[in-house]
Order: sequence, then structure tokens, then C-alpha cells
Amino acid sequence: IVLPATSQLEQHDLMYSWGHFNLQLNQPAIAPLGEAVSNTELFRRLAQHMGVDIPEVRRDDATLLEQALDWAAPATQGIDLDRLRREGFARLNVGAPDSRLPHAEGGFPTPSGRCEFASSVADEGGRLLPLYRQGHDGGDAGAGVDPLPGFIPQAPDQDGPLVLVSPKTHAFLNSGYANLAARPETVRRQSILMHPDDAAARGISDGDAVRVFNRQAQVQARASVGEDTLPGVVVIGHGFWPKHVGGATVNALVRHRPAAIGSAPTINDTRVEVSRA
Repeated sequence: IVLPATSQLEQHDLMYSWGHFNLQLNQPAIAPLGEAVSNTELFRRLAQHMGVDIPEVRRDDATLLEQALDWAAPATQGIDLDRLRREGFARLNVGAPDSRLPHAEGGFPTPSGRCEFASSVADEGGRLLPLYRQGHDGGDAGAGVDPLPGFIPQAPDQDGPLVLVSPKTHAFLNSGYANLAARPETVRRQSILMHPDDAAARGISDGDAVRVFNRQAQVQARASVGEDTLPGVVVIGHGFWPKHVGGATVNALVRHRPAAIGSAPTINDTRVEVSRA
């Protein structure tokens, strides 16, 4: 089942700040192409076909934009949709860069309002903060965690001695545009960066075909030996397509076990072994 979605050029969107302090309004530049519809329109159509008859799922895009934010909040004073339609974006009222002190008076989302080194809500410390739940409070029991975080020695891991990290590549955006790369070889060669000490201990040379494996899966890659990574750490960029690299990608090596806090993925706690293919 293919459900074609609109691109940024074909839909309304309200983009909050992420790494900056601007609120931005995206307005469609062209009508949706073909049979593409926005995600919100798709949800409305699905709800209608499924017989879900509640007001929340019938809201049109204009209503969603109006109700997405608390426009009376201090950070959005003087900002409304009319202004965003005229100007495109507006800086939130969070103070000047050289004087902004967001927590000078506390204001943390804790019962005390302070940054708590020993958590007073450790019994539900696994819950996500409301900021990251986007208004939804259901289905989040929140397991208890240690109220005072401490160092936990790394237990012997049967998956392998090497720590695997998987950053973004520079050739495409996540898995997007991998099929449109100007240089096809950049998407067909899944490389693993290894420190010379780790490579030598395994009889691996630069350019060798290698097998990266643990209890989850195995991945084929090409060794790139250099000192851009630490001993004991190997690096495979994510976003490759299985059909381009002829097999599994780095995602196959990641465990499904979530972290205790916020049920976050444990992508940075993956261990592997590497051998020549």
C-alpha cells in the first residue's frame, strides 16, 4: 500500500525552534502533485473510513495551526499566525543571546522547580517530559530509576568487544536521497571506520571486505582504516539502502531493548566484532 505524502513545498506546517529560537510558518508553494496528500489529511481520511468520529481527528489544517501552540504564553507574545503569514518567521521572546538565562530562577519541570541531583520523582523517572510528548499523556507508565545516578561498570558483552556508533553520512540525509546521489559509488559502498590497532589485531587492511556481526545480525562492509576513531570504537554511517549495498545495513545490528529513561533507543550501546569476509 503506497500512501504518497506531500513535500514541504505542498503543505502547511508550523515549525517550532530546534537548535534556534525562531518559530516558522511553512506555506505551500504549489498544489500537491498527483494523488499526494498531507499527513494530516491522510489521518482525517483514515479516521472517516474507520468510523472514528471524534472532533480532534476532524480538525482541518487551519484549526490545527491555531491550536498547536499557546499563543498567550510569554515566549509567543506579539506573535500570531497573521504575523507569520506576513513575515514567514518570528523570534521567540526568550531573551537576547548575550543575556539569556533561562533557568536563573529555577523553572525546571520538577516538583521543587530546581535541578535535582537526587530525583524526587525517581519512582516514575522513566517518563518522558511533557515537552516531548506533544500533548499525549497516555500509555506511559514510567518505570522507576535510581534517584541518584551513578557509574555502572560495563558488564561483559557477548556481542563483541568493539563499540559501534552510526552517525549520519555526508552523502545523503538519513536514508533520503540515497537513490539520487550524484556519485553512485557513495551509496553502494558501506564502509566501517576502524582504528589501525583494531584492524591490525584482526589482520584487516584498508579496503578489505569485512563482516561486522553480533547476536542480532551481520553486515557486509569495506574497511576504512585510520585514526579518525578511537581504539575499540568502529563507525558505520546510517542511511544506506539494503538493495544498494547488497544486504543488511547498520540498523540490523542494533538491539531492540529500550533504555530505562524515556524508552529511548539504545543505538549508542551496540557492540560488535569484525572479521575479514
